[in-house]
Amino acid sequence: MNDETFLDAAESGDLDTIVGMVNDGIDVNTSDEHDRTALMKAAKHGHLDIVQFLLDNGADVNARDNRGTSALYWATSNGHHDIVQLLIKHHSDVDVMDDRGWSAKDQASSHNYDDILHLLEEAGA
Repeated sequence: MNDETFLDAAESGDLDTIVGMVNDGIDVNTSDEHDRTALMKAAKHGHLDIVQFLLDNGADVNARDNRGTSALYWATSNGHHDIVQLLIKHHSDVDVMDDRGWSAKDQASSHNYDDILHLLEEAGA
């Protein structure tokens, strides 16, 4: 198994593969050619159990990809309230902006995710 398998498992929601590979020593902050980590992929696709597992095993909550986006940005832009809440609890930077100057708060506002917008504002965004 390789980095691609790990990242694909995070994206598809395959917790068993993630757990096995972490237990076998894979770096939880492994990233793809766009610097997207397993945490970002799981957050984007709504896999709360994988996000929790990765955070519990040392994933960098504030890692950024080549566009400047983070796991919080991806979770917000896809409306994953529980993941946004979890990432904030783990001290995600609520003010991080992508390379276009968009923040997670901007994403929540543009998609009318009022509940997520409220979470971000409570966290200081």
